Amino acid sequence: MLLPSTWRQFQLFDFLPVRDPNYKSTDPLFSDPQLTAITSTQTYIAFATQDTYVKLLTKDNFTLARSFCAYEPGYRITFMKPLAHSNLLVTLAEKQNSPAVIKVWDLNKIMNLDAASAGSEEVTIHKYVTKVSVHDGADFYPISCFAFNDYLTCIALGYTNGRVIIVRGDLLRDRGSKQRLVYESVDPVTSVHFHKSEEILYVTTTSKILTVLTTGRNDGKPLRVLSASSGVALGCADMDTRSSRLIVANTDGFKYYNHVSKAQVVNFTLEKKRILRLSKDYLLVICPIEESSAPGKNALTKILILDMSNMHISFSLTIPNSTISHAFFSSAENDVFLLSTDGILYKLHEKPINQQVEMILQRDLFSIALNLADQYNLDNETRFRINKLHAENLYEHQDFDASVSKYIDCLHLTDSKKNSTKDSFVDVDDFVIHVIKRFKEVSNISNMTRFLASLYELNLADSDHLTLLLCCYCKLKKTSELDAFIDSLEINDSPSDSQKGDSPTRNLNFPLIINLFKECGYFKQVIRLLYKLNHPYMIVEVQMNELNQFGNCMSYMKSLPIDELLRILIAFSKDLLDYMPLETTELLINVFTGKYKPEANHSLFDESLSESSPQEGSKDLIHNAISSYTAFLGYLSRNVPQSAENSILETTDSEPTYLPPRPSLVFPCFVNHPREFVVFLEACMDTFEKYQGNTSDKKDLLITLFEMYLSMCKEEPEKTDEWLEKARNLMYDNAKLVDVSSILLISHVYDFKEGEAFAKQASMDFEEGLLRMAQTTGDLKAAFEVVNKYGKKKPILYKMMLKFIVSSNEIFKQATAADFRLLLDEIKSHKIATTLEIINIMSSNENANLGLVKDFLIEYISQANKEISNNKKLIQSYEGESTKNSFKLTELTTKPVIFQSTKCSSCELKLDFPLIHFKCKHSYHQRCLIENIYIPSENEKVDSKPKCPLCINELQSSRALRETQFKSKDNYDVFDMDLNDATDRFKVITEYLGKGVMETELPNK
Repeated sequence: MLLPSTWRQFQLFDFLPVRDPNYKSTDPLFSDPQLTAITSTQTYIAFATQDTYVKLLTKDNFTLARSFCAYEPGYRITFMKPLAHSNLLVTLAEKQNSPAVIKVWDLNKIMNLDAASAGSEEVTIHKYVTKVSVHDGADFYPISCFAFNDYLTCIALGYTNGRVIIVRGDLLRDRGSKQRLVYESVDPVTSVHFHKSEEILYVTTTSKILTVLTTGRNDGKPLRVLSASSGVALGCADMDTRSSRLIVANTDGFKYYNHVSKAQVVNFTLEKKRILRLSKDYLLVICPIEESSAPGKNALTKILILDMSNMHISFSLTIPNSTISHAFFSSAENDVFLLSTDGILYKLHEKPINQQVEMILQRDLFSIALNLADQYNLDNETRFRINKLHAENLYEHQDFDASVSKYIDCLHLTDSKKNSTKDSFVDVDDFVIHVIKRFKEVSNISNMTRFLASLYELNLADSDHLTLLLCCYCKLKKTSELDAFIDSLEINDSPSDSQKGDSPTRNLNFPLIINLFKECGYFKQVIRLLYKLNHPYMIVEVQMNELNQFGNCMSYMKSLPIDELLRILIAFSKDLLDYMPLETTELLINVFTGKYKPEANHSLFDESLSESSPQEGSKDLIHNAISSYTAFLGYLSRNVPQSAENSILETTDSEPTYLPPRPSLVFPCFVNHPREFVVFLEACMDTFEKYQGNTSDKKDLLITLFEMYLSMCKEEPEKTDEWLEKARNLMYDNAKLVDVSSILLISHVYDFKEGEAFAKQASMDFEEGLLRMAQTTGDLKAAFEVVNKYGKKKPILYKMMLKFIVSSNEIFKQATAADFRLLLDEIKSHKIATTLEIINIMSSNENANLGLVKDFLIEYISQANKEISNNKKLIQSYEGESTKNSFKLTELTTKPVIFQSTKCSSCELKLDFPLIHFKCKHSYHQRCLIENIYIPSENEKVDSKPKCPLCINELQSSRALRETQFKSKDNYDVFDMDLNDATDRFKVITEYLGKGVMETELPNK
């Protein structure tokens, strides 16, 4: 007999042939040829013999546990079935011309009977739980099939005369029952099975398959005929309890029926004697085989267990010279028992699932092994191993595409949260490295790319894997994948996100990736990546240097914040001015005059915007437009839409939202663009006038613009007068701000005589210039007018006037004594010159006499004598006070102190002991002194000796003053500043010496 070739065959069950322990004895067990029925309960194997006895065997060693009589003599037990997951046994016995008897037994109670009761037929016959007699008319026909529901509330019996009888009642509680004929035909009934709803009963006969209702009246008619052309042999139908479908076996295969129609057909061409539905999707098939051999024929039986879900044979066993008389299933242990006609009981048990998988893997049937692992919900470690072995096998057979698919399936079974912990069953890093090494050849780069892409999708890739993935994309020119990768990047530098853990994209070597894109010519991808990374500077660099898309670049720059834009303008304005002078000049003016506002949209990713060159007719217009800032604004207003013009006007009138940067930052960018530079400088000057900018920056602007005006005279000789007029107006309008030395130098370089004269005239101070102008003409009166007007503001004029008067005899003779007195008094009051300097000035003229300065000298000498006299008196006073203090110190340190006070200096009560006297002549009660707590200052050493409360403040002040004086010797900067600011330096030095700066240490007392 050949099994179907499409069904793979395995040995996934263990079988154990069990010989009857009492074989060939006078009291055999299951080898008894008179055995009529056998089944298994939760604890026992029960079988019946011809003499109406039921015997119970233990399942562990198949020994007899109990034997009892179940029916009266004459009955034959034809059916035995257990109630699922219990030791309740349902038996059915038949007797010719008598109703069939159904009894329900509680085997636990039977086992609890004593030996005497168990051996008494009268006792055991009546130890049933429920007894039901089933009548079939004359009771002439045997029962061919028997079934009941899970709760034993409904029993179906099929007869060989074509009848089906239903017995309904609460049989477990023996509350009575009713029976009814539900179907009747002329064909023998071969099987009855309950649908899970229990209201429908599947019935098969030798010619039909049908369903009948178990409730209500149907007059023996079927509910629905499922098959009217073919019937079912006895024992060739069973119930799939999980789906409530009827399984029917014939020579061609298996048919599945639901309660409506045929649902499925499974081809399996083989003669079948009996089928038995086991657990899961297993189906036991018993097949008779006859093989011809000399001298006669031998009867063989083929035992098959089919996996109806995976469509393979899970077990195959050939039993020679014997047939299977009984087959039953033990749900408690998931064991199958087969009893052969030679008295051997075969026990079949499913192997552990891990062992099944290993057996299948040994035959390289990886798909089947994986299906089993999925069906049994095996752990990821087992499924990972199956997929990996499958991938390795495919790789060895050079099926690289399928191999990498299986490696990717392995990735799905890893736990990214555990791949770095000891709890993980696989080291993902080692696994990834192993796969990458296998597909590192150039011919397999597409497969490695698939693997790395899956690694990234599953969040298992690190930065190195992503870098390699991008290299593969570049190698394979997969720009769409590159775009998708860049779009999927999630870059967030917030602290909260960084605490969640490091993202692989955060550690990517972006400079390396950008260089890789550049080398491969993927500049658009570079732009997209830089935009994602927020690197405006590099975006502009690529746009200008690599793509030459100045229009897109300018549009993008106008959308940037001011800080980023300023950095870019400083670096790239020179190149932008070469290609887009007007647009760049406009942008620079807006930025450096505070008018810039970022635009909401840009055309960075649009098609390249062409920078069209101006038409021949408009070149002169553009040339004139950049002759001045005013002309530039006029040109812009004529060449922008009305809405944009309104926007420009609003921007011009609005206040700056940021501090405009220093224009000098971009001065070098205007090389070879002098006209644009002039427009830019004039715009900045206009803004400085409007917003009163920084004076230093304005000076730089003035000098630069002045130089540009003069340089334009050489650039455009035909407009020399125009440019010189601008330079002249700029110089005179800002006379007080311009740097005279710079004006002089620039004017000399460009041979601008008027500028040189202006610089020389402005080089001196205004007041001094007026005075020198009067001195030059010899006009004493005019000179005195200048001194009287500006002398208070600039006292040096008094000294200059004195020198002017004595400079010549003519001027000296014009001056009066009052004039000399005025000048000398002002010089003295403002301390412009010392007395010695004044005498030197006066002695420079031979006509000057002592009478002119007599009063001044007398006053000076008398004041000096008065100061000397006061100093002598102070010295005498200080000496007396010092002598007095020294005497007091001597008395305090060498002589005893006499205390005459009778009152406490604190409470002013009479003194009594204990008391404390101080050398300052203050006396206190000790209790009063304790109440006056003294807290020392920070720099004062902690001393346990008591201090006088009345004198402590004065003592602290003296100590603080002395410490301050002593510390001043180390503060050289203060001393140097006081010395430079003082008019009498010797006085400053003596004061510092008097403060003790020459002492080496501070006294402790």
